Amino acid sequence: MIAPDRLSLGFLPSVSFDQAYGDQELRAAANRLVKHGDWGPARDLLLASGGDWALKDHRVQYLSLRATGKPVLREWAEADRESGDPLTVLSRAEVIRGWTARGTRRAKYVRKDAWPTFFDALAHADDLAAQASDRAPLDPTPLATALHIARGLQLPRREFDARWESLTARDPLHRTGHRHALQYLCAKWSGSHKEMFRFARNAAEQAPEGHPLVVLPMVAQLEMRMAEGNTGLGSGRFGTDLARVRERWSEAEPQQHPRIVEDHALLAFYLSLLQRRPEAAVHFRAMGRHASTEGWAYDSLAPRWAFIRGRAVALRSANGG
Repeated sequence: MIAPDRLSLGFLPSVSFDQAYGDQELRAAANRLVKHGDWGPARDLLLASGGDWALKDHRVQYLSLRATGKPVLREWAEADRESGDPLTVLSRAEVIRGWTARGTRRAKYVRKDAWPTFFDALAHADDLAAQASDRAPLDPTPLATALHIARGLQLPRREFDARWESLTARDPLHRTGHRHALQYLCAKWSGSHKEMFRFARNAAEQAPEGHPLVVLPMVAQLEMRMAEGNTGLGSGRFGTDLARVRERWSEAEPQQHPRIVEDHALLAFYLSLLQRRPEAAVHFRAMGRHASTEGWAYDSLAPRWAFIRGRAVALRSANGG
């Protein structure tokens, strides 16, 4: 059987869907955390991230994803009562636990017995995120989690606005925070298509050239596409948004960041959908052996295989096949 994070197709080398995206120190720390109950390497790695908030958010997300439900996270939090980091990881793990119980389908399709776990986990996560934020008054990472929680709990707009202002005071260009804010503002949660696109386009235009926020309008287009039942491309300004993103990001030198694989995957998804395969191949090549279902997960029940098939077709086309 093929390992779930390593898949191949035909002549193509295997790709990895491991979300560490090549951060070997992070993978090692997560393995020690999960397999041996040793939180020391994870603690040291988060400390070493310093004020690189994009790197720290990436590492918190990966550690949380790998260790959700593991007693070691509570043990770490009990043992290290001064740092906000263990609470930040535990908080995000609780969010993951809640969403795993709920699933990603619309509310009317969620099992009734999943709701108590979902709400209890998010309420607990919210308390942990607030404590982590108090312990680390410069760190935006727990506040990004708090924005995610605001969506899930459908907190009122004034509370969302307060959390958003707190986050952007610490990091005005926080990638994860902006993505959670976009989700809160979309029509299926607490906003509208119009508000979502206005937010995404304003953030993109205010971001520096090559910054990951430049890609945000294409995330909004995904939401619009899903709302339309995946039958169209997105909003009527799809072509303009895509051209603008490629002008300011993909055709220039994009700023490197720990989750750039996801941005490449999203652009490769849309270019593949448009059958602009040689252009999509540029993004597939930029990912190297790393892979992400960003974009593809919205469009397929088997997003990893959809990604691999799209990659194969694009690379063959670019190679003249």
